[in-house]
Amino acid sequence: MTLWTLALRSLRFHARAHLGVLLGATVGAAVLIGALLVGDSVRGSLRDMALARLGKVEAAMSTGDRLFRAELAANLKAAPVLALPGTVNSADGSRRANRVNVLGVDESFWKLAEKAPSFATVPPDSVVLNQALADQLAAKPGDEVLLRINKVSALSQDVALTTRDGQSVALRLRVHAVVGNEQLGRFSLQANQVAPFNAFVRLTELQSKANATGRANTMPVLLELDPKVSHWGPERRIATLNQHTTVHWELADAQLDLRPLTNSPALELRTDRIFLDPPAVRSALAVDTNAQPILTYLATLLRAGTNATAYPMVTAAGAPLVPADLRDDEVVINQWLADQLQLKAGGELELSYFLPDSGAALTEATNRFRVRSVVPMQMPWADRTLMPDFPGIAKAERIGDWDAGFPMKHSKLVDDPYWKQWRGTPKAFVSLSAGRKMWGNRFGDTTAVRFPVGADVRRLTSTNQSETPHVVIYQRELEKSLLTALKPADFGLVFQPVREQALKASREGQDFGGLFIGFSFFLIIAACVLVSLLFQFGVEQRATEVGTLLALGFTPRQVRRLFLLEGAGLSLLGSLLGAAGGVWYARAMLHALSTVWRDAVGTSDLNFHAEPATLAGGIVGSVLVAVFTLWLALRKQARRPARELLAGGMECGEFSPLSAGDLSPSRAGEVSAGHNAQPLARAVTPVAIGMRSDIDGDKSPAESGDKSPHSKGRALLIGGVCLLAALVLVGWAWAKQDSAAAGIFFGAGALLLGAAMAFTSAFLAKLERSEAAANLTLTGLGIRNATRRRRRSLATVAMLACGSFLIVSIGAFRLDEHADATKRASGTGGFALLGESTLPVVQDLNSPSGREFFNLDAKAMSNVSVVPFRVRDGDDASCLNLNRAQKPRLLGVKPEVLAGRGAFKFAGMAKGLKKDGGWQLLKSARDGRVGPLSPAHSPAGGEGEEVAAIADEASILWALGKKLGDTLDFTDERGKLFKVRLVAALAGSVLQGNLIIAEDEFTARYPGEAGYRFYLMDAPPERAAEVSATLTKALRDAGLELTPTTRRLAQFNAVQNTYLGTFQVLGGLGLLLGSAGLGVVVLRNVLERRGELALLLAVGFRAKALRWLVLSEHAGLLLLGLGVGVVAAAVAVLPALRSGGGALPFGTLGVTLAGVLVSGLVFTLLATTWSLRGRLLDSLRNH
Repeated sequence: MTLWTLALRSLRFHARAHLGVLLGATVGAAVLIGALLVGDSVRGSLRDMALARLGKVEAAMSTGDRLFRAELAANLKAAPVLALPGTVNSADGSRRANRVNVLGVDESFWKLAEKAPSFATVPPDSVVLNQALADQLAAKPGDEVLLRINKVSALSQDVALTTRDGQSVALRLRVHAVVGNEQLGRFSLQANQVAPFNAFVRLTELQSKANATGRANTMPVLLELDPKVSHWGPERRIATLNQHTTVHWELADAQLDLRPLTNSPALELRTDRIFLDPPAVRSALAVDTNAQPILTYLATLLRAGTNATAYPMVTAAGAPLVPADLRDDEVVINQWLADQLQLKAGGELELSYFLPDSGAALTEATNRFRVRSVVPMQMPWADRTLMPDFPGIAKAERIGDWDAGFPMKHSKLVDDPYWKQWRGTPKAFVSLSAGRKMWGNRFGDTTAVRFPVGADVRRLTSTNQSETPHVVIYQRELEKSLLTALKPADFGLVFQPVREQALKASREGQDFGGLFIGFSFFLIIAACVLVSLLFQFGVEQRATEVGTLLALGFTPRQVRRLFLLEGAGLSLLGSLLGAAGGVWYARAMLHALSTVWRDAVGTSDLNFHAEPATLAGGIVGSVLVAVFTLWLALRKQARRPARELLAGGMECGEFSPLSAGDLSPSRAGEVSAGHNAQPLARAVTPVAIGMRSDIDGDKSPAESGDKSPHSKGRALLIGGVCLLAALVLVGWAWAKQDSAAAGIFFGAGALLLGAAMAFTSAFLAKLERSEAAANLTLTGLGIRNATRRRRRSLATVAMLACGSFLIVSIGAFRLDEHADATKRASGTGGFALLGESTLPVVQDLNSPSGREFFNLDAKAMSNVSVVPFRVRDGDDASCLNLNRAQKPRLLGVKPEVLAGRGAFKFAGMAKGLKKDGGWQLLKSARDGRVGPLSPAHSPAGGEGEEVAAIADEASILWALGKKLGDTLDFTDERGKLFKVRLVAALAGSVLQGNLIIAEDEFTARYPGEAGYRFYLMDAPPERAAEVSATLTKALRDAGLELTPTTRRLAQFNAVQNTYLGTFQVLGGLGLLLGSAGLGVVVLRNVLERRGELALLLAVGFRAKALRWLVLSEHAGLLLLGLGVGVVAAAVAVLPALRSGGGALPFGTLGVTLAGVLVSGLVFTLLATTWSLRGRLLDSLRNH
C-alpha cells in the first residue's frame, strides 16, 4: 500500500473530522479568489466602459479651437464632428447641466456605434441626449431644452481686439431621443468611468449657429473600413492614417488662405485667425526667399503734440513699404496723416496701442518714433488689403459701427472720412522688428506673407492680373509647395490611437484585486488560523494512530508526509469549492462597491467578470497557501516514542501537533496562537517585538521549569517604558493640533498596546506564582487556569487585541475635510470656494471693470478675491478616476499668486530642489527668472523641452503611477513634444487630479486656450454661500459651477475613508471568523485537562460548575483582548474624537466588536459543552 492510497483511505475514514478543515480552506480560498475576481471585474468593467464610449472608433483627431474642413473627414473615411462646450437647461429652468459636450454630428457618426440608434440622423431643431444628461435634466423625448454655446471666434478672446459681447448663442431644441452607452451615448476621448453629459445636434445646424459653416474640430475613424490596414498593428495604422492626412489636406484645413491681390502683382497668405502660426511663416519664407512678412495692427492713438487721430492701422514690414535701413525708432507716415497731424520728416510721433494678448484687461502701451519720411497716397502704401480681417471691424461702414472688444474712448478723434475712402489702409509704417516687439504675441507675430509675382508674369498680366491663367498656375504651384513644406501636425492635425489608449488606461488602472486582498487580509489569516487549529486538533485526536504507525516502522518523515497528503487533498477540494464561493464573494463586493462603497469608485456600472487564468491562479494560490499552513502545523511532528503516543495520546499532554519545535505540551501552547497572533503584534510596533520576545523567553514552570523572577520585572520595565512613551507622544500631538498629529496618535496607541501586553504578561506571571487565596471563587480559579498555558493565553489576548486595535485605530487615518479648513496649509488652501466654468472667462473678476462686466455688486464682492487657472482638458488624474490617466489635465496659474498666499502644504520636493521652493518652483526661465530647470534644458518653445509642474501627492502616486522627478510627455497645440517634470507634491489638496504649471508656460504651448475655466476663491466663511449664489447667477451664461472647497475635498477624502471602512468591515469579519479559532483553543485546552476535570467532578464539582470554570477562563481572555485593543485604539483615534468623531463609523465598529464578543462567547460555550460531554470519569484512568 502506498502513502497515496493510505492518505485517500484515511481521508474517507476521517471525513467527518475533516469537515472543519475543509470549511476553513473553502472560506480562505473563497476570499482569496473572490478578491482576485473583484480586480477582474473592475478591470473588465473599465474596459467595457472604454469600448462603450468609443464604439467602433479606433483613432480620432481633436484640434480644439482649430477648425478643419468637414470634407477632410469624408476623404479620410471618418466622421466629422464639431465639439463645443455648452450648458443645457430644462425648458422651465428648473434643472441645469454645466460642462456639457455639445456634439454636431451627421449620419456617419452613428455608423461608428456598436448598435445603431433607431434614427439615421438628428432632425433639424432637435437634440439627442445621452442617458446621463437626460437623467440630470429629467428630460424625455418630446421635451424642450435650452442649449447655450459660444460662437466660434476667428480671433482668440485673449486678444485685445476681440469682441466679447453677443458671443453666446442659445438654441431651443426638442429632445428627439435618448441614446444608451452602446449607441455612443458615452462618446468621449477622455478616460473616465463617470459618464459625461453629451448633447448631439445636427452637424449643419450647429455649424451655422456657431459661425463655423463647413467646419469641424473632431474626427473619429474606424480603421477597419480600409481592408488594406485591417491586419496591421495600432502604431502602423495610425502612421498610415496620418500619411493619408498629408495627402488629402489643404491649406484651409490649417485655416490658411492663399489668394491673389487685386491691386498688386502678388499672392498673399493669411489666416482667419488673424495671426499666422510661426510654422506657416517659416514654411512660407522657406518656399520663396522673396516673400515679405507683414504685421498690421490697430493703434489706439497717433499723437503729435496737441494733434491726434484715433484707431488707425499701422503696418510693420520691410522694403519696399519702408526703407531697408529703417531703424526701430523711426516711422514712415502717409500724406493724409502728415496733413492731419501737421507732421513732416524729422517730427516726433507717439503711437499708443493695446498689448495684443492683454485680453479684456486692455493694457495700453505707448512708443515714440521719429518720422523718417512722408509717402504719397498711392501704391504700395495706399493698400487697404494690408489690414487683416479683424472681426467686427473689417466689414463696418464707418468707425462708429465697429463691434470691437474695447470701448471707443477716443470717439471724438476718429477719422470717418479716411475710413470711408481708404478703409483699413495703414496711416503709418514701422520696421518689421519694431512691430514684432510691440505686437508680437503667443498667437504669432505676422498677419500676412506676400509673394511677389515675377516680371514675366507681370508682363503677361498687365491688364487684369487677378484673372490670368499664369497667376492661377503660380498660385497652384505655390500652394503645393506650401503643403509640402508644412506638416499637418504643426496645426494639431494628428490622429491618436484612442482605442489603444483607452484599453491601456483600463489595464493600468487601480488594482482592485490586490486592494481587496489587503482589505481581506484578516479574513484570509483567520481562515488560515482556523485551518491550522482544526487540522492540528484533528491530528492530536489521532495520537494513538500516529503511535501505531511509528510502531509499525513508519518514519516520522513518512508520517508527516501522510498527514500532509491528506491536507493537500483537503486543500485542493476546499480551493475548488472556494472558487464557487469566490464568485459569490466577488459579486457581494461588487454590489457593495456599487452601493454603500460607491464613493471609492464613483460609478454603479460595475459588472462581474471572471478570467479563466484568474480562477486557475486563485485555485493554485489557495492550495499553496493552505498546504503551506498545514506544513507549518506539521513540521517537526511525530518525534515522540511510539510507546508514549500509544499510552495515552492527548490526555498525556505529550503529543502536541501545534508545536513549532518539539512535541511537549508547553511548546504546543506557545504556537497554537503564537504562529497566528504574534505576527499581528509584531506588525504594530518595534517596541512590541521586544516585548513579545521577552514574553517568549519567560516560560512558566509548567512549561519549562523556569522559576526566574526576572521575567515579570522585564515585562513591567518594558510596559512602563511603552506607557511613558505613549503619554509623551499624546501630549506632544495634542499640542501640535495639525494634520500630522494623526500619525503620532496612532503611534501612541500602538505603544499603549505594547504596554498593555507587557503588563498582561507580568500579571499572568504574578498570578501563576502567587498562592491561592483561602476564599478562591470558581471564577477566580478559572482565571488562574489561564496561567497554565501562559504563552497560549498571552497569544490569544495578543491576537484579539491586535486585531481589534487595527480595525478600530485605522480610523485614525480617516480624513476630515473640515479640519483646519480655513488655514492656508490645509487641503483647501484656505480658499472657501472652488469653481469651474463651461465657457472661458477672460474678464478679471478681481478688477472693477471685470465685475462691472458681469454686473457684480461691489458690496456683494467685498473681501472676495479669485485665483484663476487656465485649463487644457485631459484625463482626470484624481483618485476618483479608476483608469490610469494617460494625458492628465493641465492648469496654468501665476505662481506668485499662490506663493503670496502660502496656499497649500507641500508633501515633498524633487531631489536637488529647494525644500522651501514651493510655488516658486514653477517659475520658468523665459523671462530670466530662476526656476528648477535651467535655460539650457528649457528652451522656450523648443522640441523636447521640460516644464516644471506641481501635482497632488495622490495624483502622482496612484493616478499617474509616478514619483517626484519623473516626467510625462505632452504635445503642444502646434504638434511639438515637450515634457512635464513633477517637481513638487501637494498634501491632500482640492487640486488633486490636475498638473499645475506656470501660466506663461501654459500660454506658450496652448495659445488657443483662451481665458480661465478653473477658479479658487477667497471669501468670508460666513458669506461663502451668498457669494456662491451671486457669482453663479452672474456667470450663468458661462456655466459657472461653484462648490465649497470642503465639499470637493470631502469627495476626494471619501475614497480613502471608504477604503478604510472596507478594511474595517472585512477585518471585523476576520475577527468573527477568528473567534471560531478561539473555540478550537478552548477545545484543545479542555481535552488536555479532561483528567483534571474528571478529578474535580469526582471530588464533588458539578458539570455546570466545570463549564463555568472553563468559560470564565477563556471569556476572561476574550474580554481582556478586546478591551486592551479598544482602549489602545481609542488613543489612536483621539484626533477624530476631538473633532467630533463624525469621521468614525461608531455604529459599524460597535456592531463588529459586539459580534466578535458574542461569537467568541458562543464558540467558547459550544467548545466547552462539546468537550465535556460523554463519560468524563473514564479519563481518570489515563490521568
